[in-house]
Amino acid sequence: MRPEQQKEFQVTDWWLDDMYLKVRLPLPINSSPGMIFPRRRFAKLEEVAELGALLVDDLLDYKEMLDRGELPLERATSREKGQPLCMQQFYRLLGVCRLPEADRDRLHLPPLSPSHADDQEELIIVACRNYFYPVRVRCGARGRREPGEIRAQLLHAMVEAGGAPAAPRLGLLTALPRDIWAAARMQLDKEPQNRANLDQISRALCVLCVDEAGGDRVGADLDTAAMLRAMHGAGSQYHSANRWFDKTVQLIIASDGMVGMCYEHSAAEGVAVVRLAERALARAAVAPRPAPLAAPPAEPQPAPMRWLLTPDLCRLIDHAAEDLDRQIEDLDFVVYTYDGYGREFMKSCRTSPDVYIQLALQYTYFKLHGRLVSTYESASLRRFRGGRVDNIRSAHAAARAWVQAMCQPPAREHPAPEPDPARKVSFDLHGEQKKLQLFEEAARKQTAVMEDNILGRGIDNHLLGLREAAREAGAGALPPLFTDPTYKQMMEFKLSTSQVATTTEGTCMGYGAVVPDGYGCSYNPKKDSVIFCIASFRSSRETSTAGFRRALQEALDDMRRMFLDASPRH
Repeated sequence: MRPEQQKEFQVTDWWLDDMYLKVRLPLPINSSPGMIFPRRRFAKLEEVAELGALLVDDLLDYKEMLDRGELPLERATSREKGQPLCMQQFYRLLGVCRLPEADRDRLHLPPLSPSHADDQEELIIVACRNYFYPVRVRCGARGRREPGEIRAQLLHAMVEAGGAPAAPRLGLLTALPRDIWAAARMQLDKEPQNRANLDQISRALCVLCVDEAGGDRVGADLDTAAMLRAMHGAGSQYHSANRWFDKTVQLIIASDGMVGMCYEHSAAEGVAVVRLAERALARAAVAPRPAPLAAPPAEPQPAPMRWLLTPDLCRLIDHAAEDLDRQIEDLDFVVYTYDGYGREFMKSCRTSPDVYIQLALQYTYFKLHGRLVSTYESASLRRFRGGRVDNIRSAHAAARAWVQAMCQPPAREHPAPEPDPARKVSFDLHGEQKKLQLFEEAARKQTAVMEDNILGRGIDNHLLGLREAAREAGAGALPPLFTDPTYKQMMEFKLSTSQVATTTEGTCMGYGAVVPDGYGCSYNPKKDSVIFCIASFRSSRETSTAGFRRALQEALDDMRRMFLDASPRH
């Protein structure tokens, strides 16, 4: 089957509106994930600029490969192996920006097949101390800049911003609720200078955020602190204004060695972003250091954008700072590495690591709250042209039966009847076997639900299509199914999860919860460990990130004992 023969997924536009573009919440914490990379040790400012130049240079290589249409086609490796996978998301990373508009945002997308005329220009935006510098990385007839030239441009921006007066914290506007930011952007757009700035940011390949040190949450471990800085910038007094949250790709390099990314989620799923980031990191690790320029650069040095701001906009920036700081304080987040075992042990239990971890999360929630809740796990629909994700619903009857059995108190030793003095105690071995049997039934159900989803037989997108088709038909009130309280409860995901696997050590991705009294939990299975990013909100009396982490550790330990105790002994 050739890619052009893939079936088109008909509800993608509705899905995109429902999942992202019509959601009016701020992007940081609520929508945009953060991603962290291995920490660096920078001895001087030039080394920060060198890493930035090497990462940008690889993004240019990647963009040119996309422009030539040379991105290798991927195919499914399981469940109807060999099916071509849609590659559209990989083309929706560089040069993409989410633009705020009233009621519904829209995506600014670059042309899929740009011309390669000599006058073509590409630029990035360098954010440093809240200033935004346009840096041309392909300069018309001169062509593409070498890494040494990019390094010089970055270093110039960093040094100049370091000696400049405080910049207006304009980037904070992009952290506002979307309708408020849309109205503010309209005000900005009235001034031609502002409009030109906004246009440059929208079409730039990416934003490179160069941060100063600081902003780590007191008491947080290094990974958690780094992820919080990647997700939201650590607050208005630190790096949050040094961001443009609308931009799909924001690379982050801090002088204290923190390296990461914040990405706007509507354009692409995590798999495309991870691939882009890990490739850039790997190539930067082996690339030669950019050579210093032997002569002054032919192009003028970058100058920071200047903004014309009304008093109302200045007050709104202050309001945005206060609002974001409150949200950041409310976020209860931790990066937790479980090192009891990893995917190899799970495979030895004849269970998919994803299925195993999903059931562990159900067990964790049940241990804490005594019930299961509507659960979201993203399932890739790349077997369909334009497909994004459907929802693997892990809270099912088979999972509940197993977690209930796991939460029963252990069988007690008890005295044997008097007529049999040789028998001191008895054990309920059948109970342990029953738990394993129930786990296997739950794993089979979870696997079936997962397979149905990736093959296009999930329920969520089909229900969405029916709901939106009914709206477009203009038949008045929605069918009763979509106004029933059960439907509302079904769509309230108090446990939002996804597997985000990486190959680079020290790299993982995290995000917030999607409802006020819920949890967000990404996971990254490694050979002998699993990295979890767990989020909830302090304002909720129902949730506790620390409690979830402890219960998750207990659940994974219990599951290992379940398998080991049920193993035949010789």
